[in-house]
Amino acid sequence: MTLLTPYCFSFRLIVNEHIKISALSYFVLFLSLIMLVTVKSKAQDTKYIHSLTTSKDGGLLVEDFEGDSVGQLPYNWFEQRGVNRPYNYPEDIKKDYLYRITDEQSPSSKINQFLRFDGTKAKHLNFPLHQVKNLNLNESPVLSWKWRIWDIPAGADERNNKVNDTAASVYVVFKVKRMALVKEVPQSIRYTWSSSLPVGTEISTFFGHQKIVVVGTGQPSNLDGEWMAFSRNLKEDYERLFGEKMPATPLAILLLSDGDSTNDTAKADYDDIGFYPTGHH
Repeated sequence: MTLLTPYCFSFRLIVNEHIKISALSYFVLFLSLIMLVTVKSKAQDTKYIHSLTTSKDGGLLVEDFEGDSVGQLPYNWFEQRGVNRPYNYPEDIKKDYLYRITDEQSPSSKINQFLRFDGTKAKHLNFPLHQVKNLNLNESPVLSWKWRIWDIPAGADERNNKVNDTAASVYVVFKVKRMALVKEVPQSIRYTWSSSLPVGTEISTFFGHQKIVVVGTGQPSNLDGEWMAFSRNLKEDYERLFGEKMPATPLAILLLSDGDSTNDTAKADYDDIGFYPTGHH
């Protein structure tokens, strides 16, 4: 997996006016900029969610994928930076995102929709939360979600950047911090299903700005389609891992499954992501 920094906000193209560029180079640069503008004009959509739905069990629902179209990418999820919706991308770009809405008949005979990743290529999905008005992590600090792990990238290890793949992971981005006066780095906790590390392993990366917490590990021995429910108290984790007061409003939730560094397939399902008051399990 190429180590990308989630939730980066901008980039600059700097050209030294003293460097002579050939006419051909100018033409190539011009075409590249035109193509970039064309793609962004088709894809950019910053109509972020402003309110989360209250669930039947008293939580704030981020996503259950029930309103999406089967076979498509989820509409409310953006690319890694939180600027464009892959749902709106042209098909030749959209195909790089190996997540798709899938459905199945649940034990209660209802049709349940969920998100499935099946492949190798690393692409984050970003659910922006920075404009949500009814989320306060001091009141609803428990993050809850469901996974089904079908296939793990063999040989992956979150401690090693060269093989840092994962069957499934959920990030919470809390804020952006300035590093070395020039670079903005997101502060996040990443909950991951590891191929090799034991549950409870905690890793610090990006100069201490990202904490990785292993909440599941290994190839599941029982592939019977049962969902596994997870919950984490973000306030407790944040204050223990970062040693400071947790921001009340997070910036985003990100999802990532991949196997590109190990060149092996990952396959996992995601569902029912939400925030809950203390005591939820």
